[in-house]
Amino acid sequence: MGRVSAVVFRFTSLDRGWIMKTFFAALAFFSALASGWAATTINATNKFACGANLGWVNCRGDTSNGAIIGEYVCSGYIYAANLGWINLGSGAPANGIQYQNLADDDFGVNHDGFGNLRGYAYGANVGWINFESTGTPRLNLLTGKLSGYAYSANCGWISLSNAMAHVQTDTVAPGADTDGDGIPDAWEQTWFGNLTTANKTSDYDADGSTDRQEALADTNPLDAEDNLRITSYIRYDTYNILLWTSKPTRLYRMERRAAFDPDSAWELHIGLDWLGWDNIGFADFGPQGFYRIKAARPLSP
Repeated sequence: MGRVSAVVFRFTSLDRGWIMKTFFAALAFFSALASGWAATTINATNKFACGANLGWVNCRGDTSNGAIIGEYVCSGYIYAANLGWINLGSGAPANGIQYQNLADDDFGVNHDGFGNLRGYAYGANVGWINFESTGTPRLNLLTGKLSGYAYSANCGWISLSNAMAHVQTDTVAPGADTDGDGIPDAWEQTWFGNLTTANKTSDYDADGSTDRQEALADTNPLDAEDNLRITSYIRYDTYNILLWTSKPTRLYRMERRAAFDPDSAWELHIGLDWLGWDNIGFADFGPQGFYRIKAARPLSP
């Protein structure tokens, strides 16, 4: 799943009431965005938007300069034969979080983490293209399919999905991590206003989850009551129900292993391909078992 945060528990057939929780940090780090444009995230087949007054728009561009749908911002270029290149943003907003769209040097299309795309794109031959609430442009965090409309005063509405074609992103690019601590810069700037307070081992609110784990789980690093944790374990004969805290911006997986041994590999037990899922029922698979819940970013590379 790539970048994850996890919580684990154990139960045995001899002691049903004992639950152990441990938090696991992700092994993978967020890679910093390279200077210049990166490869597009747009699907090679499902790449066309359409405007009644301008025709087809290729959102994949030339693959190395095409559109990038990001965790916080979009960037790169889309291309229309009748209009030329249209810029979605630089990928480097002035405040380190999202484009403010108040100046010509800090414009672009933002992603709010819930799938909503808002802001401005710009084409030299068409002017500003508005991704606004009226057209509700957004991406499906499960499938990557874009929907809704963007609006150009000079060209009218541009459909991101219609009966003939749609735009789909294969992944959502992770936010830049220039200090290499496994935490997106935008997340650090949002919560702490700098890139130094949080790092891969810090735990600002002293709740047992590191700040990196809080970022991975999309929880509040300033609130000791907000973290990824198991809240309830119920057993009915050989059937078990596990509940945990969840966020609408995350997917969850349950993994298992028979022994709590660092050399014992975890295996996927149940994958919950629904955002914000917070419970699961499952049967025993042996006399004892260790289980953990992992949070993952949707469409993570």
